[in-house]
Amino acid sequence: MGKLLLVRHGHTHLNSHGKDERLRGWIDVPLDEEGLREAYQTAGLVRGYRVEAIYCSDLRRARQTAEILRRQTKAPVTATGDLRPWNLGAFAGERVREIIPFLNLLNRRPELGAPGGESFYQFFERYATRLRALLELAEQSSDCIMAVTHVRNLLACPTIISDGDRDSVPVRGGPKTGSLVVLEKENGKWSMCSYGGQDVVRHMMGPATTPEVAPAIQAQ
Repeated sequence: MGKLLLVRHGHTHLNSHGKDERLRGWIDVPLDEEGLREAYQTAGLVRGYRVEAIYCSDLRRARQTAEILRRQTKAPVTATGDLRPWNLGAFAGERVREIIPFLNLLNRRPELGAPGGESFYQFFERYATRLRALLELAEQSSDCIMAVTHVRNLLACPTIISDGDRDSVPVRGGPKTGSLVVLEKENGKWSMCSYGGQDVVRHMMGPATTPEVAPAIQAQ
């Protein structure tokens, strides 16, 4: 039985914090210099794993990260839209601080679709279906399967692997750009662990943030 290695794509120029932070969503922004460095650092972390295949979001920042990992692992890469983040439609590219009321609404009403995008429930089901398929591949493999995705997807992972309540997925925290998270099956159950001393799992499995703190909703 292998493992599933989950990687958050590297940093982009839109991954800034503070009053000028913009919602990234499905904007096809590339890695910046920091993101390229992070991707190479992550490639160093996976040097000790035998990777059978790499799957990645088809957005450019994830594909670039996956390509750097491919050079290290020699594994083939498959890009798929199922690993994209939550599609927040018309809100992508906007300053987060300026759309807080709308993010609050979408957080309170997860069945409500974003203008030109999808609801949180639609995102969750899309990603959960793909993640479960990747877990099956990893379980059948003697090596590792790798997936490069986005922070909102990683925040949803503990809920998906534990068959938890989709309404309890956190909207803040999660691993920083370039982070590696390892999923492995023990005693019949999938578990998550951080790598390289990063305390990422605790943040991913914390209680969901209340709607009043919507500025912390991850911008993907």
